[in-house]
Amino acid sequence: MKAELTDVSACKKNLDIEIQPDVVDAEITRIAQEFARRARVPGFRPGKAPIGVVKTRFREEILSEMMQHLMPKYFADAIEERKLDIVQAPRFESVDYSSGEPLRFKAVFEVYPELNITNYEGIPVKEVSSEVENTEIEASLKKLQEDMAELAPVEDDRPAREGDFAEISYTGTIEGGNEPPITGQKAVAEIGGRTTLKEFTENLVGAKVNEEKTFTVSYRPDYPEKRLAGKTVEYKVTIEGLKTKEIPELNDEIAQRFGEYKTLDELKAKIQQDLEKHKRSRAKEQMREKMLEWLEDNNDFELPESLVERQLQIRLERLLGDLARQGINPQRLDVDWGKIREDQQQQAVRNVKGSLILEYISDKENIGVTEEDVEAEIERIAAETNRPKEKVKEVLSRDSGLDRLRGQVRNKKTLDLLQEKALVLAPTT
Repeated sequence: MKAELTDVSACKKNLDIEIQPDVVDAEITRIAQEFARRARVPGFRPGKAPIGVVKTRFREEILSEMMQHLMPKYFADAIEERKLDIVQAPRFESVDYSSGEPLRFKAVFEVYPELNITNYEGIPVKEVSSEVENTEIEASLKKLQEDMAELAPVEDDRPAREGDFAEISYTGTIEGGNEPPITGQKAVAEIGGRTTLKEFTENLVGAKVNEEKTFTVSYRPDYPEKRLAGKTVEYKVTIEGLKTKEIPELNDEIAQRFGEYKTLDELKAKIQQDLEKHKRSRAKEQMREKMLEWLEDNNDFELPESLVERQLQIRLERLLGDLARQGINPQRLDVDWGKIREDQQQQAVRNVKGSLILEYISDKENIGVTEEDVEAEIERIAAETNRPKEKVKEVLSRDSGLDRLRGQVRNKKTLDLLQEKALVLAPTT
């Protein structure tokens, strides 16, 4: 085998590989013999067709299988010989083979960057305050009020206004086409809500129950729902009912509905205690994030594009999953998905860079993860999610979940080390 390595960049590599004809011929013969044992060739009993006939009749299939066997094998041998740490399986290009000639091909792949991080001791980081303000307690109480709010019918004969929830029926006719109309019955639109098209809000404000409004919506060309992208739709909308949020008054009675509290003051004290615990934890996390950001900003190296793309897909899938859990159809959101992808890519770059830096420091500092560490983390997750420990372990046992957990524990231990060695500055007042 001949193999010539080309350094396209620090992470991008090409290997031009040539496999000698005798090796290729031997593999073709081996595969042809397997074909001969199971192939049915007209004029011959099963398994009795001559090798030459089999090679001719099944030439394309045999050559394809030969390449599938030899190219990965010889690529792996070349990688092992050069001690290269590849990111993922290569892409094979420029495959060239003629009978009696060598098999030539190019393997395009990426390797992990070689790092030399030396500035991870004494990272300057500001201490984050964990003090709880009265306004935060009031905000938590307000959220509890909102959570207990109920939708009640609007009894008086008033027009719709922002903040109302309108029960509507509608028909939308797509202009310039023969597509069936868009229809909806008993749909609920929050007037002025973030998921409500502004044209609906503008036309529903001031309308009364049983009143029909006619208006058009012009959708932008890159609107996620392809049926509507670039189209103008004429809507006829009828308000069939109005509801408004009724928010309960904060008092001792309301406090008792949230647990074993006799008074509103007891509920406030518990909220303050929970906020303090949360803010201490969050302050620690923010300091860690700032340390990692500092390392990312002060260490330049090339990133494998495939790792960034993989992380980008994970982030986008997580975003779509979050929307789905909120009952929001992403295809119906009037958002700039190109901008969202761009923003997510910037964060994906940081995620990959930070992950590689932490892995490097973990290796350099010989930071390991014991089974006791893993068990402790599983117990923590079980306590936080109020699930049995064995159930958590069962879920993590699927799809390499335990391996990911070990990686997360190792990162935490590495961040603990960085925080111990950090130069902590007083918070800005």
